[in-house]
Amino acid sequence: MPKAYVMIHLEITNREEFVSGFSSKIPDLLAEFGGKPLVRSGGPNSEGVTVLRLENQVTDRQADIHAIFEFPDKESALAWYDSDQYKAILPARTDNTANTYLAIIDGVDD
Repeated sequence: MPKAYVMIHLEITNREEFVSGFSSKIPDLLAEFGGKPLVRSGGPNSEGVTVLRLENQVTDRQADIHAIFEFPDKESALAWYDSDQYKAILPARTDNTANTYLAIIDGVDD
């Protein structure tokens, strides 16, 4: 079974509330479902991370956060996304961000 990846891009409208209510809780929640961050920019612990923006036809704004999370499989990624724990912190993301893009993508078997 191939790994699965969650890709998210978003603009932050209220950084303090977003970090305290959502992004600071993500690492532990990912681990609970076998996930881990592979790439992240603009959030806690991302000092020195740069994003080279090449194209953007989705919105006239640039995302503040870019992240990719790896899971053992799609079922684990969906279990994370559908979990009560994720749903409990989701308002801290939706209320404090805009132009969010989030997708679960199947990895490629070797």
